[in-house]
Amino acid sequence: MGHRCRGGCDSTPGVLRHFPGKWSSTLDGVQAPPIPSDPPRTAAPLLTLFCGLPGSGKSTLARRLEAAGAGLRVCTDEWQAALGVPHADADFHEILQRRLYEHALQLLEHRVDVVLEDGLWMRQERAEKVADARALGARVVLHLVQVPLETLWGRLQARNEAGDAADYPITRPELDRAAALFEPPTEEELAAFDEVHRHGDGASGRVG
Repeated sequence: MGHRCRGGCDSTPGVLRHFPGKWSSTLDGVQAPPIPSDPPRTAAPLLTLFCGLPGSGKSTLARRLEAAGAGLRVCTDEWQAALGVPHADADFHEILQRRLYEHALQLLEHRVDVVLEDGLWMRQERAEKVADARALGARVVLHLVQVPLETLWGRLQARNEAGDAADYPITRPELDRAAALFEPPTEEELAAFDEVHRHGDGASGRVG
């Protein structure tokens, strides 16, 4: 089996050979085309964020954006369901969400576009994501989804009845609590994003 070595390898067929600045493999004495040691970095990566309460349509929008090529979608709820951990395990959810966010930053560092499917209700959460993305040279787009509370509750009731394992079943008290915690972005905050897209409540389209 081939392996890396320091200071060059012998010419034994079927092993990796080290050349200055690149690795190349040989098989039966035939040298393969050189492989660049560091792929060229082109356009800045894109981080797509969402701001909206449960039931506002973030997941549907995120899936559409991923299908359209906006990036690799990262969704904590789906991962938790796939791992077989109940949605009610809030401690696990928080740990998993943080770990997936760290993974998203690693993807951005490697120039992979990311669609981060989190609600980002709090201003501090959004500021953290923007600052981390900027530190990696990434562009940041925000989709702001604003829907009336009663419309949200109607959607959530239908979603709860459907019983999709990837969807967290939200109760009305939980929705009311989320609405009380929600901090709508100010115009000053929105100016920090490369693009802002508004959805719902009669407002739709790109801003900035």
